[in-house]
Amino acid sequence: MKRFFTLSVMLFVIVAAPQKATSQVAPIYNFSNSALESGTANTTGAVYRFSNVYTNTDALITVAGMSSGITLRSIDRTADGYPEAFQPEYRISGNTNGYIDFTIVFVIAGTSTAVTQPIVSATGLDIDGSSNSGSNLYEFNRIDMGGGTYEYNSYNSQIVLSQTGTAITGLNVTGVLFGALVDTVAKEVMFSVTATSLSTMTYRVGADNQTSNTSTRYASLYYKKFTYQHFPLAISSLVSFDGAVANSNVKLNWELAVANNYKNVVLEKSNTSSNFSAIMEYSLDEIENEDNKFSYTDNNLSGDMVFYRLKATDMSGKVEYSNILSFRMSANTKKELKLYPSVINSYTTVNINVAERTGAVLQVTDMSGRMVKQQQLMLNAGTNNITVNGFERFLKGNYIVSVKTPTDMFTQKILIQ
Repeated sequence: MKRFFTLSVMLFVIVAAPQKATSQVAPIYNFSNSALESGTANTTGAVYRFSNVYTNTDALITVAGMSSGITLRSIDRTADGYPEAFQPEYRISGNTNGYIDFTIVFVIAGTSTAVTQPIVSATGLDIDGSSNSGSNLYEFNRIDMGGGTYEYNSYNSQIVLSQTGTAITGLNVTGVLFGALVDTVAKEVMFSVTATSLSTMTYRVGADNQTSNTSTRYASLYYKKFTYQHFPLAISSLVSFDGAVANSNVKLNWELAVANNYKNVVLEKSNTSSNFSAIMEYSLDEIENEDNKFSYTDNNLSGDMVFYRLKATDMSGKVEYSNILSFRMSANTKKELKLYPSVINSYTTVNINVAERTGAVLQVTDMSGRMVKQQQLMLNAGTNNITVNGFERFLKGNYIVSVKTPTDMFTQKILIQ
């Protein structure tokens, strides 16, 4: 949001039953009219009624919790952004990772009787950041609708999505102030969650403010579904593309099919998941490489995040791009799992951080427990990126990805479409 001027290893992919096509379209709710219903304004326990958010429907929003170092300044900022969006404004102290939780209940207009909504789409907008004197602030939104699916700009994004239970968190990883105002064109800093048959949801807003300055920010929850750009199809002759962090270096490996028509392959790098630049070019007609396996170690690293992709050009001049690998450069490795894109056709990239080198087994199972895929892995200490192919053979629908280590269990949902 805008600043004002003044997260042996065993990976299980559980295949949910394919979702039936639905003609339902999520309505666009209007959170314009609010009034304090009970409690003290802008404090924990306060309840606000937003009248007429939809036909015969109000919304009751409760300030459910607030961490230290953060205060709620306004339940709904309407000076800019989108009047129909729910836009809480908050103030967060320097060197603070803080949040505010809201519980949102749809009720029959004029009452406190919960009413089930057939389908709801909610989008967190403008999850950006800012910098000051070499330090950054990173905003985050968490949307928990008790299930459903989520989507974001998996090809060119400044946020990373993770799932804990049914809660989806979008965390900014660049610390860059993105544009002057809240804008639904800024797909790089937004994500959408859609669920059916719900009356209650929770919404968390906040920031990891690593600067020394107090900052006033605001979040924007727009009840509308958006379309996003996803990863292009993987390079047609790319067999694999993966890597890991070791000793403060990133080791990348990729393999091309023996029969390919490429003139050259360029390894590209970025610190923001966009604006890639070439760091190494391989002219295939000049390289004697019978197995078509390549590797590159990058020891020229800066910033908290680094991203890589491959750009392949064939003899006719046609250009193809690979999936993007991301690595968090941090002295303290946070154990976590991410899969991207989360909406997939044939492949996804498993991004996993582990504290020490360990073996891994990747398994794909359906809801009945039937295993349909198994793959042996070896993970290095730090961040690992592993491309997993073959999902086009599975039925379309939701999948839950679980990673089990001797000490931890991780989960994330993906959707095959």
